[in-house]
Amino acid sequence: MSDEKFLIIRDTREKPDHGWSFDPDAYCQGTIIDKVSTGDYTIFGLEDYICVERKQSIDEFAHNCIEKRWQKCMQRMSECKFKFILFEFSWDDVNSYPASAKVPKRVRNKLRIPAKYIRKVINTARYDYDIHVIACNDRYTAERTAYRILKKAHELHVRR
Repeated sequence: MSDEKFLIIRDTREKPDHGWSFDPDAYCQGTIIDKVSTGDYTIFGLEDYICVERKQSIDEFAHNCIEKRWQKCMQRMSECKFKFILFEFSWDDVNSYPASAKVPKRVRNKLRIPAKYIRKVINTARYDYDIHVIACNDRYTAERTAYRILKKAHELHVRR
């Protein structure tokens, strides 16, 4: 393997208090903030090779499921060799939506997106666009998973 370290790019649209930031280590130069055309995270120089989309909450993802732009996002992601959607929540949150929504009860009763539809969107991502969807349960696990994915993609690219 090469001694070359990889540099992670975090999209400018990730909110400052949210998302992940990777510190420099033996393999990684750290994180820069720049516009990413596909996903929220990628590797500098490998933007067409690897992309990672982060979803902070089931509420955010449920809303994405009904947006027309989500289909375009999945289409763009499908053009990368390695593509992932990482949830900072669990499969239980998906399966029990809208009960798992982090909104006041009076608002929760008005949510009209059933868990069945959310699962259909996830299956579309998986089977129609070949996107890996991983429920990591929490932010820390999702961030560590993203790092391992990005590191592995870099290693595979260097070996080519």
